[in-house]
Amino acid sequence: MVYLLNKNTLRLTAGALLASSVLLANVPITKANEAAPPIPDISAWSIPALHEGEKYGIYPLEWYYDGFRKPITDEKYSALIEATGQKLAGLGFAKTGTLETGAASSKTINRGQLVKALYNALAQYDLPAELKASSADAAQYFQQIGVLKGSGKSLGLDQPATVEQAAVLASRLVEYAFAAADKGAKGLMWKVTHGGNTLYLLGSIHIGSPAMYPMHPSVKEAFNSSDSLWLEANLQSDPAAMQYYMNKTTFNDNSTIKDHIAPETYQKLVDVSKQMGIPEGAYDSYKPWVVSNDLSLASLVESPDQLAQAASSGIDLYFTTSAMMNEMPIKELEGIKFQADLLSGVPAADQEKELNKLLDLLLSPEAVKQSAEQFKRMQQLWTDGNLTDFSGIFSESSESTSSGLSSRLFGERDKNMAAKLDELLKQPGESTSFVVVGAGHFAQKGMVIDLLKEKGYNVEFLGE
Repeated sequence: MVYLLNKNTLRLTAGALLASSVLLANVPITKANEAAPPIPDISAWSIPALHEGEKYGIYPLEWYYDGFRKPITDEKYSALIEATGQKLAGLGFAKTGTLETGAASSKTINRGQLVKALYNALAQYDLPAELKASSADAAQYFQQIGVLKGSGKSLGLDQPATVEQAAVLASRLVEYAFAAADKGAKGLMWKVTHGGNTLYLLGSIHIGSPAMYPMHPSVKEAFNSSDSLWLEANLQSDPAAMQYYMNKTTFNDNSTIKDHIAPETYQKLVDVSKQMGIPEGAYDSYKPWVVSNDLSLASLVESPDQLAQAASSGIDLYFTTSAMMNEMPIKELEGIKFQADLLSGVPAADQEKELNKLLDLLLSPEAVKQSAEQFKRMQQLWTDGNLTDFSGIFSESSESTSSGLSSRLFGERDKNMAAKLDELLKQPGESTSFVVVGAGHFAQKGMVIDLLKEKGYNVEFLGE
């Protein structure tokens, strides 16, 4: 994705555009070869709720590795209740009360206190009828709406609440409240039908944020009604293909990036790495196109350490995980090897040219700030389902990108995608497919959506 700054300012070209157009560019390379993190301390029963809740921004992923199944501390309890209240504020209802946690720092927090505090987080707002409690008892209300599971005799409200239980209940409450209020991220989604076949086409942003979750019920319903999920590339499917990609990212002749770019370009890389808190030499083994991808993505978050969580909140990964949990078939429009060849096949001179432009931009704090703000704007437009403004910003910025870069990322790829979707629509029988690819392939004129229309299909936008 390219973010316009102004006519006299360099644009984020390679990595930023790739972030919405090529899924593999979203893999944080500098983290790829590090030792695997410890296994999170999560119970199997909680995974469905946490898959949703961890995207909401109501608790950090670090909690998974820090006594997650142990009694919740006052600090984590207060942070979770406060964050849940702030997330519920996104429903847009007037605030008529105050948030009361009911925590007593001298006592262990039990499940009953937790339930009451989460109920208060919701009840502090002027709620419509569909969200108002039919019972004055918080636990009974939570049972009615499916937030609290179990029978009256086994709720264990007097038992200590664990961090895991707290995160699960808060996640379920947020998901229920947004669904009941008919709220949530609409995304950029289209519907195409032909005979007995239906395609739901969802334009993706590969770097996510809490504002993009939970999804609007209409998006979830479309996914749940589908027989299969189609992606540009399934990063979870083929370890050998992912290794093929990784082999394309590094020099295999004992040389380093310093041997392949001009000294002044390398010095810029050193300066940018220092500015972003990245250890000097971290990129020495990687080719220029890889460095461009990684730095442009890292510049969109407040610190490089946040990139992994932002990437884990990407729309593609969200639906990939959802499909795996529901044993839904996952299929590819392109595949990992195709994208690996696409990314690595850039001429060396072009790689350095694009890296230089990016480094010049990153050395301007104001330019970085503006591009990050523009990225948040694009995420919000996606959340609102605002195709007009999203498409306008994307298309204008794409026109400023080098023709070589644009031709690699769009054009022929869009024709191939449209041809594959045409096959799905014309296949015999009845099927429903949920298709998730970079939003640029759908939002720009002359790309996949227009190509399908040219083939005679009625393509309906489900938004605005």
